[in-house]
Amino acid sequence: MNRQNAPLATASLVQRRDRDAVAVLRLQGPDGNRMSPALVGALAAALDRALADPAVTGVVLTGGAQGFCAGAFVDLPLPGPDPHSLPSVMAALADLCDRIEGAAKPVVAALSGRVASGGLALALAAEARIAAPGTAFLSPEARLGRLPPAGAAVRLAWRIGADAALALIGGRAMAAPAALAAGLVEALVDDPVSAAIERVQDLAPAPRTRTRPGLDDPAGFAGALAVARAALPSPLPPHRLPDLWLLEALEAAQLLPPEQALAFDRARAEDAALRPEARMLAHVALAARRAQEPGPPSLDGPVCLALEAATAARLVPILLREGATVLVMGRNREMLAATLERVAEAQFAQVRAGRLTQAEAEEDWTRVAGRLRLDPDQPPGVALADGAHLAWLEAALPAEVPLAAWEPPAGWLEALAHPGRALALLPAPTRPVRLCELVERGEATALVCAPLTALALQMRMTALRVQEGPVLTPLIRAAARAAARLRALGASPASLAAVEILPQGLAEGQAAGTGTPLPLSLDRLILLAVVNEGMRLLAAGRALGPSDLDLALVMGAGWPHWRGGPMAEADALGPMVLRHELRAAAALDPDLWTPEPILDEMIRRGWRFADLNETSAG
Repeated sequence: MNRQNAPLATASLVQRRDRDAVAVLRLQGPDGNRMSPALVGALAAALDRALADPAVTGVVLTGGAQGFCAGAFVDLPLPGPDPHSLPSVMAALADLCDRIEGAAKPVVAALSGRVASGGLALALAAEARIAAPGTAFLSPEARLGRLPPAGAAVRLAWRIGADAALALIGGRAMAAPAALAAGLVEALVDDPVSAAIERVQDLAPAPRTRTRPGLDDPAGFAGALAVARAALPSPLPPHRLPDLWLLEALEAAQLLPPEQALAFDRARAEDAALRPEARMLAHVALAARRAQEPGPPSLDGPVCLALEAATAARLVPILLREGATVLVMGRNREMLAATLERVAEAQFAQVRAGRLTQAEAEEDWTRVAGRLRLDPDQPPGVALADGAHLAWLEAALPAEVPLAAWEPPAGWLEALAHPGRALALLPAPTRPVRLCELVERGEATALVCAPLTALALQMRMTALRVQEGPVLTPLIRAAARAAARLRALGASPASLAAVEILPQGLAEGQAAGTGTPLPLSLDRLILLAVVNEGMRLLAAGRALGPSDLDLALVMGAGWPHWRGGPMAEADALGPMVLRHELRAAAALDPDLWTPEPILDEMIRRGWRFADLNETSAG
């Protein structure tokens, strides 16, 4: 069973407290109030009871201290050869939002923390929105190959217009001040629940009316859609169809009557959810969340680092932007001054490019300090060093400080006095770096994994835990070996370059001979070689689960995210087809394509790779 879809008792998912004849419904769902079927059902029932209560003049929806809604709920089945139907929660959430919008009594949203996905849909359906100053609004569906749920695209356009709606739906978080300026929220207050109760009381005597200020500038609305439509690639790749459908839904918000616009939006959202790419993208999102479980703690103390100047110039500005205090260590004054100068130059470059304001740069600079030696009374929370500085920095650190070794050389552990507190941190070759591997060494390093994962997150990297060695390098090497073998059999560099799962640069080389007939396409043969290598890594215990292998290639080597990764693609084929095709390919190169024994075991047990993810998670 998918843990994200496990049934839950609904009694405690929504708490009701009446204040001054206003029913305050507080969402208390698991996983940050993601809109699961249980939570949506509990809220619908609580709302119906509150609206039917003659003593209640209106309703406030809130999420309390944990925030309103952390993100999208995983409502699609995992990749597999079986077709899927629409998740029932889609219709349930859409119906709930319609009931909120059409309620005879005012419903006001009191917002804090993250307001994302289904939570954003609920807030937009409410008659008014009051937010705490730190609230952030997000709509992650575009990167999931989906449309915002429950009519949120249309309602968002009605509130803030097409241009601002496209920016938010495109994945750009909207902070509370920007939401206030755009008209998404009415006010920012420290106590949004009390303010929302007052707003309900103001609205209760008035007839229910809805304004749509986002439509006040018809020409600007249409112009924003025209610009966005012109930016779509032509011809439009099939996996980008939901981008076009989103524009059509926003256009419907302007051109169609309200009920028809919402119905059109709902139909397009359903179309997108039924596409196989949506399942793959949901799988990647779940893989990223699974890789971070349990969530790492906050870092206690500054980040201490000793790196070559160029690496420090890449990483220190990111750490500062994320709020860290950074101690830059140097062997001598000249080296330290040169490193700090490179960091300052990197910040100034961001200011010149408009990615950072001068005030932000100056504020960040107050949290960085250069040191030739550490203050023993103020130890750092975590440390980071490259191979050239590793032993030197470790000798200066208190024994309990976790240490990340940035791309260390072979034999690096032998030079350390306390190797149990150190892990290799291997950044992926993509730029910018979005993923790194933390190479654990069994129980000996278990205690330092959490703080070093937190360090990676502060450097804006997803930390992938692996055992005893990396997984990304062997996977890329398998793709390279497959490409080399196919060139030797006559495949041209141009045909290999057209294989979108082949990492950049691996298509280059000379084809040999006139071409040997191949049993499968080039794309499929490379996929099979990578999947086979993935099975070897799983059998050896290097990868904690198949989804980690998918995440490594999607985030670390440019595998198309909408394809989900090699192990997800293998699940879409099914294990019997996978074994049959590997056996057919093995004649070309037994080392690359002979099926690994783990596949026979999976077939005997009726498992897919997704089942191995659940086993490793448990």
